[in-house]
Amino acid sequence: MLHQTMERVISHVFPHTKEYVYVSWRSHVISTRTFASHTSRLRSVPRAFQNPQSRAFSGFGRRCSNGQYNRFNDSGRGPRAPPLIHHLLLRARTEHFVLLGLGVSAFYYYNTEVVEMTGRRRLNFISAEHELELGEKAYREVLAQHRDHILPDSHPASKMVHRVLERLIPQARVEGAQWRAHVIKADDVRNAFVLPGGKVFVFTGILPFCKDENGLAAVLGHEIAHVVAHHGAEGMTRNYLLRSLVTVASFLFDISAMIPAYLSHYLVNLPNSRVQEAEADDMGLIMMAQACYNPEAAIAFWQRLVNNKEAHEVHQFLSTHPSNENRIHALSEKLNTAQTIYLNSGCQVANEYMPDFRRAFAYHK
Repeated sequence: MLHQTMERVISHVFPHTKEYVYVSWRSHVISTRTFASHTSRLRSVPRAFQNPQSRAFSGFGRRCSNGQYNRFNDSGRGPRAPPLIHHLLLRARTEHFVLLGLGVSAFYYYNTEVVEMTGRRRLNFISAEHELELGEKAYREVLAQHRDHILPDSHPASKMVHRVLERLIPQARVEGAQWRAHVIKADDVRNAFVLPGGKVFVFTGILPFCKDENGLAAVLGHEIAHVVAHHGAEGMTRNYLLRSLVTVASFLFDISAMIPAYLSHYLVNLPNSRVQEAEADDMGLIMMAQACYNPEAAIAFWQRLVNNKEAHEVHQFLSTHPSNENRIHALSEKLNTAQTIYLNSGCQVANEYMPDFRRAFAYHK
């Protein structure tokens, strides 16, 4: 019924090009719905698109006037129909562009916010409550995955992590956070992360590169900064927008969705991810200085990673993170500011007497 109805409608609008316009229209629907099914867990591929032999693809198998079967050759159907964007631009008027510009501007202005510690403006329409819910769900998944390898709180590595967090957490303002730290026994994993909501995970493989509590403070300060700046919500916002733009672009320009997807990934997604990492470096450096940890330890930590970098390390352009060399250079430029905070807070004098205080406390305890 839909097939016959569309043929009647198109025959009135395009009386001489009924066949190839209808085939092109159907190919738009097929490619767009198939891409949408891969980008959303809640939508499934329609039954007509699950069978390669269904009538949805029958329009591509036509016979030319000479009787030859022509599945992939367009010569039997005449010239290809122009993409949808061509027809929209021909019918567009000035007020259409004005309304579109006003709508996009209003959406951007309403959902724009400023990262407090750096002043960077960014787009984010994911609420803090939803981010906390996702963080709690991820926390349960990570616990289930590594439950057999989590070290007890009495372990020396766990105690060191807790001591560092006791000084860093007061510098991090995260509404609704319930802080909890776990150390995972995995000597081959050089990683640590903090989930939205304050759940901290440290793998033992990164501890040798931290060397001491100052180095660990550099790592945890960076990871806590991601939570303070709500980088997770910002990343989800960016992914939602990119998926929508990729779908619209593939439909309007009659192209494969892979082309705009690759372009958006390498030209938008990865550069913004590197911006977030550099921002977390800056914020973490300030927070560790405020917590009376020597900010020079951050540069020393990244230098140790440079000296032990792996051979398969990818180029920065293809990575979500800046290169270690660029991180050292950027942190060196911010070091004077962090050192001023460290010295003005009286941290250097306090740290000189801290070992004696700890020995005295342990003796009387």
